[in-house]
Amino acid sequence: MDKSLDPIVLHLCETLLTTFSVTAALQVWCEIRGLGEGDLYADIKPESGGTELPQLGRDLLKPAEGEVVRHRAITLKRGDVPLLDADNWYTPERLPLRARVLLETTDTPFGVALAGTLQNRETFSASLPPHIMERFNGRTKVRQTLMQGDANVPVLTVRGVVTVDTVPVSFVEERIRPELVALSAAQQG
Repeated sequence: MDKSLDPIVLHLCETLLTTFSVTAALQVWCEIRGLGEGDLYADIKPESGGTELPQLGRDLLKPAEGEVVRHRAITLKRGDVPLLDADNWYTPERLPLRARVLLETTDTPFGVALAGTLQNRETFSASLPPHIMERFNGRTKVRQTLMQGDANVPVLTVRGVVTVDTVPVSFVEERIRPELVALSAAQQG
């Protein structure tokens, strides 16, 4: 990715590290910049349900023995603009019925399905390309988030746990799409 886009990646990183909902933050991000149209939606991928909860997710979500954990793979979009790809593992029994129905039968994003609840998000880690991580001058933590450089990350990857009324309900990995950064830069120019 063009290094002239690094400030936008850093702004996105800061935005996502300080939000209670990535969906809500990206809705506002897109509205301010005129990216896409309408509400965000989850373009559900065929591989949904096919990926096992990783160890970090087990450690953060702490599913009970025998508790169902569902996987949802999506591309979050606004209109035809892809914003991020995500893998979301969630425990349906911990969610309000309305949220479960929305997640299982519609293209509603996870954060929107939890609207009206006391949802929060703790971002556990963020990975950036190594040349962007150099700007952190050796710091490996921002707030409580572990930061790392990863040559395999083209833009930004964040991992975290979503809670409702302090109860962990979801572990999510979100990978920001290069298109979001490029279109954001084009709107600034």
